[in-house]
Order: sequence, then C-alpha cells, then structure tokens
Amino acid sequence: MYIFLSFIINNSHLFRQWNKVSLERYDPTGPHMVLVMKLTSFAFNVYDGRRPIKELTPHQKSKSIPSLPPLLEFLGYIFFFGGFLIGPSFDFMEYRRFVNMEMYRIDKTDNEKHKFIKDDGKLSKRSLYVIPDGFIPAMRKLVVGLFLIVCLVTFGGKYPFEWTLSEEFKNLSFVNRLWYVQVAAFCARFRYYVIWLLAEGSCILSGIGFNGYDGIGNVKWNRVTNIDIIGYETADNIKQLLESWNMNTNKWLKNYVYLRVTPPGQKPGFISTITTFGISAIWHGFYPGYYLTFITGAFVQNLHRKIHRIVRPIFLTNRFAQYKPLYNFLGWFTTQIIINYLVVSFMLLTLENSLYVWKLIYCCGHVIILLANVFFWLGAGKICKRIIAFGGGVLN
Repeated sequence: MYIFLSFIINNSHLFRQWNKVSLERYDPTGPHMVLVMKLTSFAFNVYDGRRPIKELTPHQKSKSIPSLPPLLEFLGYIFFFGGFLIGPSFDFMEYRRFVNMEMYRIDKTDNEKHKFIKDDGKLSKRSLYVIPDGFIPAMRKLVVGLFLIVCLVTFGGKYPFEWTLSEEFKNLSFVNRLWYVQVAAFCARFRYYVIWLLAEGSCILSGIGFNGYDGIGNVKWNRVTNIDIIGYETADNIKQLLESWNMNTNKWLKNYVYLRVTPPGQKPGFISTITTFGISAIWHGFYPGYYLTFITGAFVQNLHRKIHRIVRPIFLTNRFAQYKPLYNFLGWFTTQIIINYLVVSFMLLTLENSLYVWKLIYCCGHVIILLANVFFWLGAGKICKRIIAFGGGVLN
C-alpha cells in the first residue's frame, strides 16, 4: 500500500509540474500529501506497538498501536472528512479516542478537584463522559477565515509574486524590490490562513479538536490547530516561526523524521535537521524552488541554534538585560526578512525564476546567513563568553 501511495503522489506531483497546474486551480496533490502523513505515522505507530515498552519515548507510547484496527476504523481515520483535503493530519490513536469517546472521559476525582462540569449526583462513580459544545469556537474560526478571504480578495491580487519577473519590478530600487517581496509574501499567506482556519473549524465542530481542559476548567480546542497567525507574524526566531506554521505537519516531521533519524541516546544535529528539511521538500513536490527554500531553511535553523546558544545569553545578564527588547525586535525583523526572502523560491517554483529574483535583491538572505556563519567561525563564541562575564553572568 505504501509503495502504491508513493507511486500515486509522485505521479501527481509530476503531473502538476509537467502540466504547469496553477495554484489558482484545485491541486489534487493536497489530499495525497495528507495521506502520506497519516499512513507513514500509522506505520510507525504499528511498529512501535510491537517494540518493547522500555525502548519507547512517552510520545511513542501514547501513539503506539498494539494491534491492527478493523478495516472500517482504518478507512474512517484515513478519509476523515475534517482534514481530508488539506489537513490537519493527526495520529490514529487520537482518532480512536475520538470515536470511542475516551477523548471526553473525565475522572471523577479530577472533576471534583477542578470542577470541569457540574455533578448532579447521577454521574458514574469512577468517570464521566462529556462532549463540550464546539459551535462558538468553530464559528470564531469561520469569522476570522471570512475576514481573511476579504483580505485575500482585496490585497492578494495586487501583490502577486509573478510581478517580480516583470521589467517594472526590475526597474525598482533595491529597497523597493525588497519591500515588495516582503508584502507579496505576507499577502501570499492569506490563502493558507483561510484554508487551515476553515479546516480547523470543521474539526472543532466535529469534536476531534477537543484537547481537554486547562487548570481552571476552560475547554481547549487546540488538538488539531494548524496555524497560529499571531505566533507566526510576531515570531522573533525561526524556531518559533516554524512551530506556528503548518503545525501538524511540523509535528509529523519532528516525530517521524527528525527524531527517528537521530541515533538513540544522541541529540539531533545538523544531519537530522537537513534530512528533515529535505524530506519536507520531497513531500511538497519536485519543483527546484522547494529544495532551494527548505535546504536553505536548514542552514537558517542551524544558525538560529548558534545564536540562541551563544548570543542570546548576553542579553540575559544583569548589565545587558535592558537591551533584551531590542534583541527581540532585531530577531523578529531579521527572521521576517529572511523567511519572506526564502518564500520567493517556494512561490516561483522554478530554478531560473527563483535565482533571477534573488539576484535582483542581491541574494541578501544568503549573504546574511553566510556572514553570520563566518562570524561564528572566526571565534564569536569566545567573544560572547567574555561579554557575558563582563555583564555579570546570566541571570537566574
């Protein structure tokens, strides 16, 4: 089945590429990509269900499948309507707990402690099952989605990425070219925000979006959240930004690629990072633009780790803590410029067009990445340690 699915999705990607299917049209590779996430995670979870418990991580234990499910249950998971077309994807055990209502079970003792719901004395002595009403949270997703549709219709067409290939764009100054790329990338995100919010709303309305209660008894509907718009737009580092975008795909990549290719007992390194970004590129398709975006993204992620480990502690010292807001602002500014710069190849897709536009903005993103790595290669770590010592050490 997995070989057959790989054949189908590869041919779908090639069909889209050879026939130059526009993003303005329906893209049949979307459901296939969701199926890849579900089936590969299902396969790993079945594999984990047959491994010794002591070898499993807490996440693997919670998602492991000890025995193969009935065919009807398996098909219900694969073709679940809430996330079939464009996601969000989720693990099989989450779907099973949704279907058998274990997702909604509340222990009697926990209810007495947190007062999740009112106990009228007729409830089970051990546990109770309560399905919260997700209508209002789902409608919030719908309202925000409709607002973003208006934004997409109003502004999206005014700043197309294709205009970067025109003579008019070429005649702009460097600053105006770079500014246009930033605005175009921002407007291009509207379509993703819309489809993910509407899909999340359908999952919440069905009930699978339920994720328990917080400490004061409020219902959480973030089990299958796929986008954190505020988190993405205000992220001051690439890690936070990526964790806010296509969140369930990132969970899939983390749990079934990033951590799986890391040898047991070792911390994930650059090999794990570049492998994960490479798999993400293949998952998206065969356009060169995807590989330019994701491979460069791996270097950005690796650079972030160095900055977080070496530079950030400077602004946690007593002497320099007052400049932490400035550090955060510069982090946000640089992160947004670089990610919007990388989006150029993701949107233009072809090697020729991507390199042409990057050349017009002097490959500024790659220059920043290169200079930052040279900075660390020349011994920035030692300098930063001296500055930290001068600042009185990192505050507790």
